[in-house]
Amino acid sequence: MEIEVEKRRENKLLEREEIECIVKYEGATPPRKKIKEELKNALGLSGYIVIHKIEPFFGMMQARVYAKVYPSEEVARRIEEDYILKREAGGKKAEQPQQQQQAEAGGEANE
Repeated sequence: MEIEVEKRRENKLLEREEIECIVKYEGATPPRKKIKEELKNALGLSGYIVIHKIEPFFGMMQARVYAKVYPSEEVARRIEEDYILKREAGGKKAEQPQQQQQAEAGGEANE
């Protein structure tokens, strides 16, 4: 995987660095976790990375990525929307309420 940075700017008001880049890859579009690792390694980033969007180009093995780098996870939680943070967690938090709902629905059916 290869990364070309198009724009990199610091947003002091929101305590983050915003990065727009082109990711070149082989095969399917890489998962967010792999893109995060590559960004960290290629650009020497430290902190909590939030990938806001991945836009693959039609017919090409490239995607435009918009990422935000926060100094810590606490700062990101304070600023970012919940749905973006859940997407970053890989859906682990979203699965737990569904399992609880199923368990509760099963308990009510027995009564």
